[in-house]
Amino acid sequence: MTSNCLAVSERANIGFSFKHYLREDVASEISKFCRGRWVALESLSRRGRRIFHRYWDGERPLTISSPVDVKKILNRFRYSVPRTFYASANIYRRLERKEDLQRQDNILYSTPSWDIDGSLNEIDLIKEAAEILIERLRKHGVERSLYLVWSGRGIHLHLNEKAISERFWKTDPLRISFSIVEYILREARDDLIKLCERSKDPERRLKLENIMDIQRVFTTPLSLHRELDLVAVTIDPEKLDEFDLSWADPHNFKYWKDWDGFSEGEADELAEKALEAVKDENRLSIGLERRESRGRKIPIRSIGRFQVMALVQAARYYVLKGDLEKAKSFGLNRAIFYAWAKHHGVRGRRIKTTHERIVEKHEKVVEERIGDEVAFKSKDGWFMIGGQTQKPMDFDRQVAARFGEAFEKYWEAAVKYVKSFPREALESQREFYKKVYLPIRDRVDKLLSA
Repeated sequence: MTSNCLAVSERANIGFSFKHYLREDVASEISKFCRGRWVALESLSRRGRRIFHRYWDGERPLTISSPVDVKKILNRFRYSVPRTFYASANIYRRLERKEDLQRQDNILYSTPSWDIDGSLNEIDLIKEAAEILIERLRKHGVERSLYLVWSGRGIHLHLNEKAISERFWKTDPLRISFSIVEYILREARDDLIKLCERSKDPERRLKLENIMDIQRVFTTPLSLHRELDLVAVTIDPEKLDEFDLSWADPHNFKYWKDWDGFSEGEADELAEKALEAVKDENRLSIGLERRESRGRKIPIRSIGRFQVMALVQAARYYVLKGDLEKAKSFGLNRAIFYAWAKHHGVRGRRIKTTHERIVEKHEKVVEERIGDEVAFKSKDGWFMIGGQTQKPMDFDRQVAARFGEAFEKYWEAAVKYVKSFPREALESQREFYKKVYLPIRDRVDKLLSA
């Protein structure tokens, strides 16, 4: 099986995906993973446009508790072609309204997961990276609660959240998952760096990073990959050395049925060590360093539109107001704002109404105007959205860390770039989005040559 024959075809899109997801074993494995998680379905319109479905009726988050729910989702969105099921890293106490997703105290668990991404031409390196992480986890007594999912172009290594006792989860689930992933990556850093140096694929080098955050989603077991004709099969860590792409063949896939097993409390000692050792908000990225290609600098591949929006919005606030720490808070706040608007398919006016409800609920929340745009701040002065504040350390963790050591160069370039526009453009929400953000949305490297 080669990468050239794996691209999604029209034939594969029409009918095959429905047949795949209607299989009892597929629906069963998807429902096992999705219980308590927020679910998303990526599908294709009849014209080939990608669509994300996240709500049953515009208000209730998509959820899957049993195989029947998979069929209900397929029926609900039958006028598009289902492609990939995703589920949140977070497991929630309740998922009945949009507001349930915005409350951090509604999160029960957050599945610690390591993301290994690479090339189909370097599968052995991907497997070796997973082995390094697994061996490190075993040294901490974690062995019976691990499972692997072939993500399509890499591996997701998951630690069953039940391996960590309830007394830990009652504090801060997001902090626990972030710290555990970061702790193991830092311990294995030297070995992983050496491994990534062996990656030579010109298009897709091996990389590992801590991607745990409140918005993180993962491809569900036995889902189809969004682009490749491959199935996200579960793999027993003991059988990883036997894995090859034939296991992920959608017509004859092979998977581990007991992936959801765990040993309660076996990761408690690891959780304690991780929480004690990881005090900062920095996250490790390995294999994402900048490199030269024919004299042209290649930007770090993990930087997405979310990070670009946060960067330029922070630079916008800094240029207008001159406060660096508040600029970080504002930049992350606006990035979340636009991501929310995109995912919910609504415009600014409806978003504002949601904010107004927050203001009514939190008497000490205050408004700040940035030109013709209004944002809300908590009593401690940081910007907030959905009842959560965005602090400078959150910006450093979710945005700056993605740029690695190159962040300062990008920050200085972003400030210079923003200053090149008239103040009127910076004070207009519409003009800033159109004239400042859009030209670099998918080409952040242009900042360095501006």
